[in-house]
Order: sequence, then C-alpha cells, then structure tokens
Amino acid sequence: MTDDIKLPPLPSAAGWNISHRRALAVIALFALPLFLLFLGVGNSTAMMELFNLIPVREAYRDGHWLLPTLGGYPRMVKPPLTVWIPAGLAALLHSDSLWVVRLPSVILGIITCWATYAIGCVTSRDRRIGLFAAIALAGMLVFVRQARLASYDIYATAFTTLGFLGLLAAAEIRRFWWLSAIGGGAALGLSVLSKGPVPPMYVLIPYGLWLLRYHLKNPRAWLAIVIALIVSILVFAPWLFVVAARYHAQYGGNAWAVWWRQFTRYASARGPQYHQTDWYYLAMLGWVFPWTPALIAGLALPFLPVRSDPPPTEAERRSRWMFWFILVAGLLLLTIPHQKKQRYALQQFPFAALLVAVVWQEFARLRRELVLEPAARVLLAAQAIIFVGLGLGLLAAVPIISISHHAPVYQPDHWTLMQAVALLKPALAVLGPIGWSLTGLILVVLGVLTWRLEFSRRFDRAFFTYALAGWIFTIAAYAGYMCGHGYQVSRYRKATRQMVALAAGHRIYTLTSDEPWLGVLYYANEILPGITVEHLAQMAGQSNRPIYLVTYDGKPQRPELDQIAHLAHRQWRILDRVNDGHAIQTLFELLPSASGPGRPH
Repeated sequence: MTDDIKLPPLPSAAGWNISHRRALAVIALFALPLFLLFLGVGNSTAMMELFNLIPVREAYRDGHWLLPTLGGYPRMVKPPLTVWIPAGLAALLHSDSLWVVRLPSVILGIITCWATYAIGCVTSRDRRIGLFAAIALAGMLVFVRQARLASYDIYATAFTTLGFLGLLAAAEIRRFWWLSAIGGGAALGLSVLSKGPVPPMYVLIPYGLWLLRYHLKNPRAWLAIVIALIVSILVFAPWLFVVAARYHAQYGGNAWAVWWRQFTRYASARGPQYHQTDWYYLAMLGWVFPWTPALIAGLALPFLPVRSDPPPTEAERRSRWMFWFILVAGLLLLTIPHQKKQRYALQQFPFAALLVAVVWQEFARLRRELVLEPAARVLLAAQAIIFVGLGLGLLAAVPIISISHHAPVYQPDHWTLMQAVALLKPALAVLGPIGWSLTGLILVVLGVLTWRLEFSRRFDRAFFTYALAGWIFTIAAYAGYMCGHGYQVSRYRKATRQMVALAAGHRIYTLTSDEPWLGVLYYANEILPGITVEHLAQMAGQSNRPIYLVTYDGKPQRPELDQIAHLAHRQWRILDRVNDGHAIQTLFELLPSASGPGRPH
C-alpha cells in the first residue's frame, strides 16, 4: 500500500491536500453535535445500558472496583473496563449523572471515527477516502445511537478499530512498524477488557484470511500479529488472574470454568428471544442509513470494471477487497451466535463506512466526458431522493400530527396509524409546526441540490451536501425524541418512575431469591443487594418507617411476606404491579401495625 502515511494526494485529488490536523478537526466538528446534543436528557431506557450503569454506580458509590457488581453481586459475565472508565470519571467529577457516565462513549465514538480516517489514509494516497469514511461513519444512525450510550459495544469497537489500525500500519509502513504492532496489541487488549475476545475476532479472523491472500510472504505483517497478541495478553491477563485467584474459593475452586461459561454462554443461548433469522445481517443495509445506497454499491464495486481516472493503484484494489471481506465475513461470523442484536455488528461499521467512501471516491475520479451507466444513475438518484422524500413526508406529516387528539399508547403488538401519529406529537412541541416544516423544506432543498451536484459531476461537493442533509435529519430526530419525551410512553421507563415515586424516594429492597429488576435498581434512591427474609424482618422490627420490597416472580402474595409480617409485627400491601415484558414486578409496602401482622385491604 504506502510506505509513508504523509504521501501527497493523487493528482486527481486537487484541493485535497488537507492536513491531518485539519481533517481530524472537521471530523470532530461533524460528529460531536450528533453525539453530544441531548446526551443527558431524560433517563436511560436501554436495558443493556442499565446492565452497565448499575455496576458503574456501585463502583462509584460503593467501591466495587476490582470486580464490578450488579445489585451487590459479582458480575462475571463482562470485563471491567466499561465500568472503570465512566466510574472513574464520576469519581473525578463527583457526579454519576448521565452526562458524565456517557461522555466516555462519546469520546470513544470520536476516536473510532479518527481511527477510520487513519485506516483510509494508510490504504490510499487519496486522503478523501479517510475523510469520507469518517464522516459517513459518524452519521450512521445505529453508530450514533451506540456512541451515545454507556454500554460495552462502543468501547469494544473503538479499541478494536485502533488495534486493527496498529496491525495494518505495521504491515504497510516500515517506519517504526514494531511500535505500531505494540500499540495495536495494547488496544486489542483493552478491547478484550471491554467486552471479551469475541468482538475483535469478527475483524481479526477476516483480516488474517486476507493476509493469507495478499501478504503471505510479508514476514513483518505476521510478526506484527505475534507481537500484538503477546502485548494484548499482557494487558488483559493480569486482571483475570487476580480476580480468579480472589474468587477461587467462592466458586468452589473452579473460577476459570465460571469465566469460560460466562464469556461463551450467549453463543449457545436458547429461547424465543433468540430465534431470529440467521440472515439478520442484511439489516446492516438499514443500520447504516442514510448511506444505504452507497453501501450497496460498495458491496458490488470490487467485482465491477474500473472507470476512474487515475485508476486505483494495486494497493488500493487490495484494500477495497480488505474492506469488503472484513465486513462480509464478519457479518457471516455473526450468524453463528443464536442471539442477534444490531450492536453486535458495531465493530463492522468502520469497514462499511470505508466501502461507502470508496464508492464516492470512484465517482469523484470519473472523467467528466464519461457517460454514466444506468446503474450509476440509479444510485445517484436514490441518494438524492432519500432526503427529498423525507422532507416531503415531514411537510405532509406536520399538519396531520398537529390536529391529532389521540393519546400516546404503548401497544407494540397492536399499532394503529393514529397511535403512531400520537407518539410523534410530543416531538412536535420541540420545534413547533413551523420549525419542523422548515426542517422538511431544508431536507428537500438539500436533496435537490445533491441531485444537481451529482449529475453535474461535482461529486466532492455532493458528498458534503448529502452528509449535511443526514446531519440535519439526525439532529432533528434526536431533538424530537429526547426533548419531546416521546420515549416516555415506554412501559419500562414509566413503570419504573411510578414504582420509585410510590416508594417516596425510600430504599427499595429485593430478596436474595429474586433477580433484581434493572430499572428499579437503577432508579431507586439507593442501590441495595438482595437481602434475606430474616434480615429484612429484623430491620422492619427495629424501625417505624415503611419498608418497600420489590419481587420479580409475578406472585401477588408470597409466603415470605407473611413471614416478614409475622416476625416484624407488620402489615403488607401491594402498591403496584407491572409487567416489564419478562416477568411481573410487584412493589410491596410493609407498614407498622398496632393490630398485628396481616394484609390490609
């Protein structure tokens, strides 16, 4: 590919002699508003984020640093880095608000975009590949969502992309190649500490197969992998050994077996929630919206004749196959686990963005006198029509939403058109009918402008016009979603707030025999581990205040409640019962009673 990342751009890339610093600044300016705006508005509703936020809070408040805990119990299913970083920032700033604990995810999202830019620069003398790819990645809807959540996947993706960059640079750039290998290995070790060894494998296995095809006789590339493997083990293994030794006795002398089962359990999970089609990876075409048309073209591009001027170098041809193979083979590997979730494919997004960039690069290199083929015309028209259609749809929807009088109802199995319209009404108040109509009009204008620029062969400008339209659409969508509080109709968030309000801010206890509900644990006034019946009865007998207990098994009357009431001379009653989609949450209140234990009406 290239021996020096600072090579000048190709002759056809006039005006693209942009410095790396300026390119990184442009990427950050484009991405930061998408990731930061409304970051801490409302409360967390994503269950996977709550799986991480509770350990973060328990590390920050209760000092559970070595092995993160969930509800006071060791959480061995995930490594600790995604807890250490946000909890450390919370301790530094003396706050665990959503703004604070989500901020590291934003930073890692920017780092992923920067690493994607660097991959583009390493693989091409045309720096627009890196810049196009980073901007496309920053605007992909699913990537934007994950860069705004304090969950494991953006951590694993950022460090995996950095690790891949180190390996690639070691293979392609002779200068200080060993330093690139060490840095790549350290990043891969941090990725393992973020979510285990699985996410890097979806990138490294296809990359290894690509090396067998194009770099079989390059000893530097293979030595870099060995160095990176050793360094990565040195990064993540010490924590594993310390924790396994400390909890060896607790797990019957078989701590390593517990770790193995926890890290591999998802691959063999069974149940209705896992019975999704093995073809789910085709949804990748929707996850990268609004760059779907370009990605479809990128998947076909390596098989098509090249018409650009100058044509891609041999190194660029190899890199295009690398992007294609890592994306496609990685997605095929993702069909092996039974559980299918969009965030599992997040480490594949940088390579999807690089394929998108290659398509735009090909258009930008076309000779002006070359007649566009029908397939190319369809692609270009589709990109423009996307935002023209969205803008016209918004202009038509605003008056319909304005006159709707239906109340938002969360009924995912029984949607009606007017219920869907009603869900959008809170968002309408954010910008008002005039503001949303203006947004729709801007999208139409940008879509038409993209069309004109594309068909007048000014593809560089067309790219940025298209990216700006996507940027405006995403900003408006998040404004409506977060500031409009349309997401509050979710039964999870509403039910949790209702339960906590009924407990009047008091502690909410759980029994050791119950699996705590994440929402109650996170939103309760104080996070408490499970407690035994005897201990809770003792506490209730020594206090005149109400005691609140939540159970997870759906039984409205439990023998344990009668036992606690008898031992503590209390009465109990049901305050609330909510089906959270998995089981029934029942909130009980134990009240002091002069007449003895029992159940008040």
